Amino acid sequence: MGRTLERRGGFIPVNGILRRIACERGLLVGDAAGAVSPLTAGGLDGAMRLSTFAADVIVDYLQSGDANVLRQYSGDKFRARILARRWMRQAMRVVSTPLMAETAFAMLRVPLFQWLAEHVFFARGSFPDVRPYDTASSHSANAA
Repeated sequence: MGRTLERRGGFIPVNGILRRIACERGLLVGDAAGAVSPLTAGGLDGAMRLSTFAADVIVDYLQSGDANVLRQYSGDKFRARILARRWMRQAMRVVSTPLMAETAFAMLRVPLFQWLAEHVFFARGSFPDVRPYDTASSHSANAA
């Protein structure tokens, strides 16, 4: 009969992508990196985009052996894009009664707040586009 040697796990980070998502021993992608919407918990789009970027970084790292390549794979470049979702998540935590919920939804009909809601819930690209980064050995540039 088998026995447990080690147990790993933890909460999915839902306050936006983590700052440090790479080191020489591994890269975090998808839910593990926090690439889920802090408001809706949707994460497939972010996981796919971040995985593509991770694959390019891995190829460059393996080809060059230069650990500096891993610095390009950083959560810092994505955190500003998720700011509106983080703000809206905090605002939703305040909504604790049906009356407050009705008031909040009524406010979302005001043009400024309507724009914000559309941006957070329905905007194209729920996760920022990951552009090829600037290195001489960029795999994406070599593949073209």
